[in-house]
Amino acid sequence: MDYESEQAMEIEALEAIFPDDLEEYDGNLPDGWTRHGKTYSIAINPSAEVGAADDDGVEPELQMQLVFAHTSTYPDEPPCIRLRSIKGLSDADLQEATNELQQHIQDSLGMAMIYNLVTAAQEWLAARVAAGPTSSGLDPEAEAKRKREEEEAARAAARAHGTPVTIEAFNAWRKKFEADMALQKMQLAEGKQADARAGRLTGKQLFMQQIAAGQEVSGSEEEEADGESEDGVDDGDYQPDDDESDVDYDDDDDEGLLDECLVAKN
Repeated sequence: MDYESEQAMEIEALEAIFPDDLEEYDGNLPDGWTRHGKTYSIAINPSAEVGAADDDGVEPELQMQLVFAHTSTYPDEPPCIRLRSIKGLSDADLQEATNELQQHIQDSLGMAMIYNLVTAAQEWLAARVAAGPTSSGLDPEAEAKRKREEEEAARAAARAHGTPVTIEAFNAWRKKFEADMALQKMQLAEGKQADARAGRLTGKQLFMQQIAAGQEVSGSEEEEADGESEDGVDDGDYQPDDDESDVDYDDDDDEGLLDECLVAKN
């Protein structure tokens, strides 16, 4: 088979059938394409004639483009094809339509098939329009991304405005705050008292500390140390009990004791 002649004849036929829709394609191509010659594209819509507008002059909501190229041994091997969305089709839609065309390719090996692929794509698109919109006409991945963005925007707005304050929420917060502050004050006061008790020295302890350090001790400090008992109680703070305070010491007795002491000394 003269593959180049077969391919050239097919392109001439397509140009005659689709004079306004068949164009050379100079966009990006998928990796792995082993094309032979030029790459072409044909616009496809679901109307009765390829490339035609609806009866009211309004373009359909769904449109796509078939990009194709011959390989070196086409039509004995499949052509390179790719579907692109012109309007309203998701990636999932394009993949479904591509799978449909791949089945037609396998059934048409050995003969020119581009026109049949265009017709099959148009029929699939018409059925897709008749089925009505699904997922708002968006790619499921795009729809999921949109929802994530909306949720993130809602969370950002909530963080910016903070939590709404109600009377109940404020009273609960105030009650907890006052309890925490009272507890902190009590703990602080207890800590200061404990530190004061732990760091305070009695007069005797201070006196012994100065002697051990070789410091001179004043008379007042020595008297203050002597006035404290071993248990740290100041003798100057001693108060007699009721029995001792009731004892009556007569001055005459004191004078008699003094005379006796003088006589005994002489």
